[in-house]
Amino acid sequence: MVTVGIDFGTSNSSVAVYDEHNVRLLELDAHAMDQRVMRSLLYVPRDGEIVVGQRALDLYTEQNTGREVKMERRYIGEVTMVFSDMQVVKDAYAMVDVNEPGRLFQSLKRFLPVTSFKKTNVFGAEYTLEELVAKLAQGMVRAAERALGAKIDALVVGRPVRFDEDDARHEAAFARLREAWGMVGLENVSFMEEPVAAAHHHASEARLAAGTAFLVFDFGGGTLDITVARANGESIDVIATGGVPIGGDLLDSRIMMTRIAPRFGRGARYQPEGLPVPAHVFSHLRSWQTIVELNRPDRLEIIRNARRRSDSPRELAALESLVTRNHGLDLFRAIERAKIALSDDEEAEVRLRVDEIDLAEEITRDEFDAAIGAQVKSATACALRAVEDAGCEPGEISLVITTGGSSLIPVFRDSLRAALPNADLAASSTFTSVAAGLALAGRVLA
Repeated sequence: MVTVGIDFGTSNSSVAVYDEHNVRLLELDAHAMDQRVMRSLLYVPRDGEIVVGQRALDLYTEQNTGREVKMERRYIGEVTMVFSDMQVVKDAYAMVDVNEPGRLFQSLKRFLPVTSFKKTNVFGAEYTLEELVAKLAQGMVRAAERALGAKIDALVVGRPVRFDEDDARHEAAFARLREAWGMVGLENVSFMEEPVAAAHHHASEARLAAGTAFLVFDFGGGTLDITVARANGESIDVIATGGVPIGGDLLDSRIMMTRIAPRFGRGARYQPEGLPVPAHVFSHLRSWQTIVELNRPDRLEIIRNARRRSDSPRELAALESLVTRNHGLDLFRAIERAKIALSDDEEAEVRLRVDEIDLAEEITRDEFDAAIGAQVKSATACALRAVEDAGCEPGEISLVITTGGSSLIPVFRDSLRAALPNADLAASSTFTSVAAGLALAGRVLA
C-alpha cells in the first residue's frame, strides 16, 4: 500500500510517498533549485495556460518587472445592496491595470481566514479564493502524479493548528481549505495538523526512548504551529497543540516597515509647512501585493505631489518608480534574501538598483531581532502555552524539533533554548519533514 502526503505550504510545498518500507520525496518542479520543493505560486496569464511553482515566478518576472502600470476605470458588473426596507442594485466599477499580462498569486493559504476575500476578477473571469487554491493544488497533484508515474486517488494534506487566533475565522479558514481540496477531484482527502506530521516523521527516524517528551516548532511562511508529544516506540502520543498566525511573510513585512520604507519616503514632510505626507500611503508598503494598490490615480497623485513638495524628493521618486514600474516583488525578494542571510551572518544588505531606485541598505542581525521582537515573544509564549496544556513543566521537555524555513532564525532558537532549558534543538528536514510525516501518518489514517 502506498500513502501520499502533501505539505501544502504558504510559501513552499512538497509531496512524499510511503510504501510500507521507505519514505520518498517526489520531484515536483523541474524549474526549482531543489526539485522536491515547489513554490506555492499560481500565475494566471491573460492568454495561455495557468502555471504553478518556480515557472509561475519566472513567467511573472519576465512579463511584468519594469513594465508600465496603466490603471483605467472599468465596469465589472452589478452589486446588490440589501437594507432593512429596500434593495438597491448599482453598477460596480474598479480600477484595472490594462497593461497587465498576467496575475501572480502568492501566499494564498494566508488569505483563507480573511472572510472579506470572497472572489477576484482575473481578466474578466471571476475566481473565488477556494477556486484559486484548488487551481494551485491541482497543479501540485498533477506534478506529483507525473513524478510518481501513477494516478493519485487519496492523500493526506497538512493544515495549520491555527489559521487565526479568532475561533470563527479559524473554523471558516479550515472549511475553505476543505472546500478547495474538494474541487481537486480526488476520491479521498484527509487532513492532519502540520506539526503532528513532523512529529511522526522525527519519531520514525530518531527512535526516541519511550516516554520522551518533545516539542515540534513548525515555523513556515504563514503560520507557527506547535505540537507537544511523547514518544511511544516508532509512534507518538500527541498531548497538546497550539499555533499563532505569524510566519516568514510577516517578518519580511517588519523589515520593510522598520528599515526600508524610509528609503521610499516614509516620514517625509511637506515644505514649508512641515506636515507629514499621509501615513496611509506608506501602509501599502507592507507587502508586494499591497504596493500594487498605490497605482490608483488618487494615491499616485499624493505620491507625485509629495515628490514635488516634500523634503524627500529622491525617496518619493523611488516610491513612484516602485509603484508604476512594478518592482514590488523584486524588492520583497531582496528583503527575503537578506533575512535568510542574517541566519548565518551578522549583517546583510537589501539591494535593488533599477530605474529611479538606488537602494543598498545594510541591516544587522541585532536590528532585525529588534524589528521582530513582538513576534519572538508571541512565538515563545505559544510554545510555553502548549507545554502547559500538555500538563508538563518547561524543564520536562528534552527535545525541540524545528522545521520550516523561519525556524532557522537564530533569535527564535535562542528564545526557545531560554524557555525550555533542558531541551536540545534539532533541525528536521526544513522544507520536507511535514510532507514525509503526512505520508507516514497516511497508513494510520487508512
